[in-house]
Amino acid sequence: MAKIVKKQEIKEERSSNVVVKLPKRMFQYALIVLVVVGLIYFGTKMFFAASVNGQLINRLTVIKELEKQGGQKTLDTIILKTLIGQEAKKRKLSVSAADVSAEISKIEKNVTSQGTTLDALLQQQGMTKSDLEDEIRIQLLVTKMVDNNITVTDKEVTDYLESQKQQTSLSSAQPAPELTKDQAVAAIKQQKLQAEIQKFVADLKAKAKINYFVKY
Repeated sequence: MAKIVKKQEIKEERSSNVVVKLPKRMFQYALIVLVVVGLIYFGTKMFFAASVNGQLINRLTVIKELEKQGGQKTLDTIILKTLIGQEAKKRKLSVSAADVSAEISKIEKNVTSQGTTLDALLQQQGMTKSDLEDEIRIQLLVTKMVDNNITVTDKEVTDYLESQKQQTSLSSAQPAPELTKDQAVAAIKQQKLQAEIQKFVADLKAKAKINYFVKY
């Protein structure tokens, strides 16, 4: 009697094992099918940009055309960003996410005051929010590296305010509101900052060892 019970238990165990294995195998097959379909889908997007009446257009063709139109300019921009990043790392400088967000808020406020939105402006310029963040991060890094070289004297402020008064009186019948001293300082500092950045970038390029493997 005990043997019969054991045999029945063994049969039940085997049958239960079969029931467990079948769904597991089916799940594995389904997973393989999903992986294959995913590879085909993403592989198509990776190697091809579009299809015209069934004829595939290779992404390499698109890239070559873009390189003809602006390859050198794009490459120079990437090189410049790389040089700035290397210099910032050498000086142990960084820009926080909070700093970037603060600058984006300023831009957004300015754009909104002009009757549009930041998203609309970015779309118009073919940029994403991530692109803007990268641009701001680079700009802030460069500013940190040259900001200490900028000073504004009282004489420069006085001369600037005087020149603005003369320009306003000559160009407009209705005088514009006079600039404050703080506004004059900010304007002069911005002018000097742009000049310092250009000089800094030129020095970085002059000192760097840049090898071009492609000519556009």
